[in-house]
Amino acid sequence: MKNAPSTPDPRTIILFGLPFHDVTMAETLGWIDELITSKRAAYLVTANLDFAAQASGDVELQRILVEAELVLCDGTPLVWASRLVGKPLRERVAGSDLVPRLAAHAEQRGYKIFLLGGEPAVLEQAAANLSKKHPLLPRVECYSPPFASLLDLDHSKILEHLEAARPDILLVAFGCPKQEKWISMHYRALRIPCCIGVGATVDFLAGKVSRAPAWMAKLGLEWVFRLSQEPKRLVGRYWKDICFLVTQSWKEFRVARATSALPPPVSIDPGPAPGLELIRWNGAVCAADLAKFLRPTMTKPFVIDLSGVSSVDSRGLGMMVRIIRESWTSGTSGCFLAPSLAVQKVIEVTQLDRILPLATSIDEARALLDREAAALRLRPHLDNGGERISFRCPPRITAENADALGQAIKQTWENHSEAQCIAMDFADTTFIDSSGLGLLLKIHRMTASRPEGKMDVLHLNENIQNVIRVSRLEKLLLPSAATN
Repeated sequence: MKNAPSTPDPRTIILFGLPFHDVTMAETLGWIDELITSKRAAYLVTANLDFAAQASGDVELQRILVEAELVLCDGTPLVWASRLVGKPLRERVAGSDLVPRLAAHAEQRGYKIFLLGGEPAVLEQAAANLSKKHPLLPRVECYSPPFASLLDLDHSKILEHLEAARPDILLVAFGCPKQEKWISMHYRALRIPCCIGVGATVDFLAGKVSRAPAWMAKLGLEWVFRLSQEPKRLVGRYWKDICFLVTQSWKEFRVARATSALPPPVSIDPGPAPGLELIRWNGAVCAADLAKFLRPTMTKPFVIDLSGVSSVDSRGLGMMVRIIRESWTSGTSGCFLAPSLAVQKVIEVTQLDRILPLATSIDEARALLDREAAALRLRPHLDNGGERISFRCPPRITAENADALGQAIKQTWENHSEAQCIAMDFADTTFIDSSGLGLLLKIHRMTASRPEGKMDVLHLNENIQNVIRVSRLEKLLLPSAATN
């Protein structure tokens, strides 16, 4: 298990299906100090309303934010939304504010910064400006790879630059969601303590784009200033974000009003649960009462019974997300059992049902935990006289296991020259990220290089299909997706 920073676990507030951590600028810098001291690979996200809008249609992006070390609120509308739900975030920590403060902090501490992405001239100017403003800062290195889609980037070349530089802080300017997906794919292998997607902040550092006056930022009107500078690029995005804000706020308001009128929940008796840590929550899982609810010890698989929960607010959801994130990082399997109708409705409207492991019975929970506990369930076998190689894929295919899975598949394929098809069975798989998508593309190309070779993908759930569609690869990968 990886050691967490000694900084207290931040309050987590769910807004529009994303976990935002209630931290100040000073606390964020302290958290980064802890990460660099511990030399533990991690990433932070500065998320604004556009992140929430994109994540609503992109389950991979939503999961990346759930897995992030910190999700900082980089948008005044989100601060306003936190106040409306009665759980106000104390401070907006915008990326455009964080990076200059972080550079000054790095100068004091001797941290090394690396800039990745953006236009070459802009990136070099941003690095030069940082060095000029902070003369004691270790030399700021940068690299701007040729523009390409996420999966077509020369990842090896980028990793070579970073391996040679060995920075403490990596600032990635590919734009959302490309930068977040790239970081998620590689941060473990890079072992860089602090990776942050910074988007247009590099343009601010280089002086290419001016920031709004302080009074406009204070009033939450910075977006108006940016729109006046780049109307053609931003008007469509801002309109989409506003529509999302209105429609999602209305959906969540309606659910909150409907659940308040529901009859009291009826707790179930899940029966014996040998080998599991069974925890029961009852009543309102809300900010005022969170301290009274037991949390799993993470020493064995756990089940949290939600059948007796009468309501859950944004802080309660935040605790649920934080528990599952902790289970992922500790290697412990866990799930939530039989959520009451009130909890179901809130989870569904925030689309956290795509992320949180849920079960309706103790038997279903045990089966789910058994699948989760399997580190890698790769069982290749030959059929059709050796012409077809079938693989039963693990529960999740992410950057943590995609390379190992790919090597095993490649070796099996090369050892069976008579094979013409690789069948990937995703019956046990609930999620893949961009690394998993990259693996599918590699297998597709590998099979296509053999006469009459092909790849079949079987039993794809909606989450996996979403990742494929968001990446616009459905024509390549979905036509062969069979359901049986």
